[in-house]
Amino acid sequence: MLTLGAIYSPGYKIALFFHIAAVVALGPTFAYGVLFSVLPKYPRSAPALLAGMRKIDRVMINPAMIILLIAGIVLLATSGSVWKGSQFFVVWGFIAIIALFGIQHGFFAPQMTRLHEIAEKDLESGDKFSPEFEATSQKIAQVGGATGILILLTIFFMVYKPFM
Repeated sequence: MLTLGAIYSPGYKIALFFHIAAVVALGPTFAYGVLFSVLPKYPRSAPALLAGMRKIDRVMINPAMIILLIAGIVLLATSGSVWKGSQFFVVWGFIAIIALFGIQHGFFAPQMTRLHEIAEKDLESGDKFSPEFEATSQKIAQVGGATGILILLTIFFMVYKPFM
């Protein structure tokens, strides 16, 4: 029997707030593509822009992912018999956050550091980016697009809760 009272408790609502706020905090990553699109027009801004994006990742995205995971676990634990760990949207959420941690720390962080270094090296010899910068930037953009789709699918599954 479902006991919906659990999801109306203050503890559940507070955890839900933190869970949703953490998802909102991932929003700046969707603007990274737009920021990358202006770099060819303003190459001298690349080091500052990339440093800013890396700082957003460190002080906003990484903490948000930790809060997202913890709040999700608290939501599951405080939901009583309403949500089960075997439900599709819950399993998908855990897989997605683990994938995001892996992509963030195994791909984006090192690639953004590398891109920043390439930009500084390229700008020592002029106002044009090297093919290495362009290729690395393109790779980041492709993985970023796929990551954005993963985030949007996860939000959809969390809200719609298919297969219930």
